This record gives sequence, C-alpha cells and structure tokens, in this order.
Amino acid sequence: MAKEELLRWMGRPSLLGSEEEVPPEVPPPPYFQDLLLDELEGLFLASQDGFGLLSFFRNLPNHKTAVLHRQAVCRELEGKASSLRGFLRSMEEVRGRLGLSQKARHPWQKALYHLQAARAYLAGVGALGRDWSLLPPHSPGLRAYAAHLEAYLQSPGFSNLRREAETVWQDLQGLRYVLHVHEGRLTLRAYQGEGDYGRRIMDTFRPFFGPSSPTFPEPGMEEGPILNHIEEWLLDHLALLFPGPFARLQSFFATHQGFLDPVLARLEREVRFFLAYLDFLSPLRAAGLPFTYPEPADTPPFFVEGAFDLVLAAKLVAEGKVPIPNDFRVEREHILVITGPNQGGKTTFARMVGQVHHLFSLGLPVPGRRARLLLPDQILSHFEVRENPEDLRSKLESDLLRLRDILEQATARSLLILNEPLASATLVDARMIGRFLLEKIRDKGSLALVVTFLDELARLPGTRSLVAEVDPSDPSRRTFHIREKPAEGKAYALALAARHGLTDEALKRRLGGGA
Repeated sequence: MAKEELLRWMGRPSLLGSEEEVPPEVPPPPYFQDLLLDELEGLFLASQDGFGLLSFFRNLPNHKTAVLHRQAVCRELEGKASSLRGFLRSMEEVRGRLGLSQKARHPWQKALYHLQAARAYLAGVGALGRDWSLLPPHSPGLRAYAAHLEAYLQSPGFSNLRREAETVWQDLQGLRYVLHVHEGRLTLRAYQGEGDYGRRIMDTFRPFFGPSSPTFPEPGMEEGPILNHIEEWLLDHLALLFPGPFARLQSFFATHQGFLDPVLARLEREVRFFLAYLDFLSPLRAAGLPFTYPEPADTPPFFVEGAFDLVLAAKLVAEGKVPIPNDFRVEREHILVITGPNQGGKTTFARMVGQVHHLFSLGLPVPGRRARLLLPDQILSHFEVRENPEDLRSKLESDLLRLRDILEQATARSLLILNEPLASATLVDARMIGRFLLEKIRDKGSLALVVTFLDELARLPGTRSLVAEVDPSDPSRRTFHIREKPAEGKAYALALAARHGLTDEALKRRLGGGA
C-alpha cells in the first residue's frame, strides 16, 4: 500500500477498509436464508453476542480496495494473533469489571470495581504496545492501529490515567487496620503495631504442617455486585478511618468514567470478528479442507477450485466426515445452468457459489484451493418458499413477481442464484418463461447460476451446462460431483428405468407383447 493511503487509514484506523462506521444493527440481506448464511453467522458468531458483529457479516463493502485491505489483515491474523488475543482477554476482564461496577449498589464497591477495570485496561493496552514495538504488524489496517496505539500510550491523558490509577491502588493496598470482633460487635481502628495473630497461630501449629508451610490466598472482594450488611459497614467505616485514600478513589471514579479509548474499543470489535471466523475455520482446516483468498477480477475467467458448502462442511466435520469438493468456472458464457437428478447436490452447489461470493466480498478466506472472482455489487437469489395460504396470488404469480424484482435490480456486476425458479409452472409454461428469463439475464450481462429440471435451457446461447453426476454403474447412487458436460436428464432417466426393468422393451417382454 502506498504511503499516502497508509496515512489516510491512520487518520481513522480500520481493519475493515472503510472510513464509514458500520452500524451495530443491520438486517440480514434477503438472500441470507436461501444461502444458509443465517446459519453460518450463528455458527461462528454465537460466542460474540453483544459486540454488534452480525452487522460486519451482513454489510458488504462492495469495493476492491476494502476487500484487499481485509485480506491483508486476515492473512496476518492467521500467522500471528497472540498479542491481540491477549488484548481481547484483557478487554473481557475490563468489561466484566465495568459490568460489576454498574450493577453494584454500594458506592464504594462501584468505585473499587471501576478501579480494577481501569488497571486491567492499562495492563492490556500496555502489553499490546510492548508487543507491537518488538514485532510491528505489517498489514495496513493493523499498522494504522499500531501507530495510533503508540501515540496514545505517550499521550498526557493516558499517562495521567496510569499515574492516578497506580497511586490510588497503592494507597488502598497500603491500608492497615484492626478489626475486633467480640460478642457480636465489630470495632474498627487503625493498625498501631500490634502483633500479627496470624503469624503467631502459624508458629504455634508449625509442627503439624510437615516440611512445607501452607499458603493462604490474599483476602479480596467477593465476586459479585451485592454486599451483605457487614461488608457495607466495613467499607463505610474504612472510608471514615482513612479519608485520604478513599477520597482519591472517589475522585478517580468521577474523573475517569470514560477511560476506554474509542479507537481501541473499535479495534477490539473488529479483531473479534476476524478471529471468530478464523477460529471457526480451524477444525475444518485440521480435517484437511482447503481455504483460499480469491483474486479480485473484473473480466473472466472467474473460477473456484475445490470449493464446498461451509455450513454443510461444519456439520460433516463434527460427524467425522468431509464434504465433496466441486469447481465452477465462468468464461465467455455468464450463465451456468445446472441439471441432473434430485438429491444430487445441485442446491448445495448453488448455495456454495453464493456463500463463496459473500465471504469473498467480506475479504475473508473462502472454501477452495484457488479462486479468481468477480466482486458482485449485489447478490440476488430465488429459492422455493413455502406457499402462504393468506396470499391470494397463485404460487406461479408470486414466483414471477419475485423474478421480476430480481431482473429489475440486476446489473452487469450482480450475482444471481436461482434454484428451480419455475417449479410452480407447467412444463410448457416453464419452457417458455425459462427462455425469456435467461434471455433477460443475458441482456443484463449478470453472472447467474440457474438450477433447473429443463435440459433445453442448458443449450441456450450464453449458457454453460453443468450436470450433477450419478454413478454410471448405479444410476440411483449420487456422487455429488457437479461437472461441466451437456445436460443428460433423459439419459439418466433411461438408465434408471433400465435398472428397474421399466424400459419399453422390458415392459413389452413382461406383458407378452415383445418379440
């Protein structure tokens, strides 16, 4: 990346390659359910609730610079993310302590949890700064954040936060007092050099400890937002007994309410998105499945080698299996027409193509060994939906209206995924409408994949025929391989009829009319 472009990203660091803030809530695009992308986002973002990461997965940048920017970030995170994982753990502790502070009812408990959150934050950003100073990141997105972090750590505001937090913490750590419990009454006073009863007890019972003396954890606040009345009494009276340290604690709490740097908070959110996806891919890679970063291209050929449906792959790998990989390639013809037997993998293949293009548009690694893809301006899909009894229109009319809307939106850079779009039509109508539909797509110049039972559509100008193969020796057995070859629906039907003795000649012999 050129120096000028890096300086522009440093003005507003981003791992997403966009100067616009992605809103925390974006509704899922219409094609999400068709392509099972709604399931995919649930699979890898389920553990990241509360960070608004669904919007990152649903919002496509639609420009090549952002895709390349994200790919560079993702590649680097695959190789070295330990520093950032440590930063995320620190931020989890920060948010946990801040959450306890907000829920606590007692004012001193609120302030103490807030101080603990600030110290966890100081430790986390300090550790990340030291790691990045020793091993600077190289992708433009992370370099811009590293430059911001370096300036932030040297800023007066951060120095003041660190100094005040450490001063207040040391003051509280240095408090020494005597708590006297007698006949149900508590007495609290400052420590005046009295003997340490704990040490005397240890010395008395030392002969029973054996060669090594036991260790006891340091006392601390119980985790939780609620104190009992004795704990509240103790905090209130300690504040009266030591007004100076507690006054400084109260001042710190009031002064540093918003101590989180918004840029570093954005870094946390963006890193979580990338690492959640890479962590989701980890067991799939361990099972031997390949992933690649597609090359963006404006002109054919567009292709993917060895791709698969990511949602199906996750389910199969969990069962100890792997999916069947498939390729697709687009050259001069922009319309891929898939035919073949039912349950042969056609719909899964169509979803795979849509998933690959969506993930590519996000700058994420996609299933496959190698890929070169068009960056679509939009993804439009038409999959069969259950008929709505409250809809007064026929199923065919509803399908045609949906197809009309798709054609009106489509451009030369759009990706259309149409899965049996004319299943509700009669054979005669489907042939006529299918020809018209493919002609309109060809005129638009859109990249399209059409799953259909009509073999003749695969022979129209501008189309490329793909077929879901079956085992030649057993036509009832699906291979789930999608190959580029002429449509052969009738050949499959004849082979299946022959296997079950239902050919014309076999029937004549059985009925006594054969030669």
